Amino acid sequence: MCEMNVQAFELNVEIPTVDDFAHQYRNYGPLAKGEGRFLFDLLMSPDAYIKARVATLDLELPAVAGVAKMCYQSVMNQQAIAWNDNLKRFIGALVCNLMEANGFEKTGVKKAIPYHAFTKGEVYRLAQDG
Repeated sequence: MCEMNVQAFELNVEIPTVDDFAHQYRNYGPLAKGEGRFLFDLLMSPDAYIKARVATLDLELPAVAGVAKMCYQSVMNQQAIAWNDNLKRFIGALVCNLMEANGFEKTGVKKAIPYHAFTKGEVYRLAQDG
């Protein structure tokens, strides 16, 4: 059996607080602090950021594509809120807040999200350092 070389990997991820999110997205603040808190907690995580980052940088897809399946499954596994267009916009706002906190910016381009529960989403790019 051959020996493997183990290397450590660290990625610092900026995670907005629920108050930061509610301040920037006032119309979704009550949802993030209430019935939608489980989605806030799911998406405001290093795991979700890595998935959204890979979708963006490696697959050239909307950031939401990286987290679409886990969002849909999470909503289907609870009874508090239903899957609808407003909830999908809320998810998009959460992803936007996370991506922007970590140096990405909107491109203004919308692309199809290859997951049945979503349609289109914003494409991001790394912001140019000024």
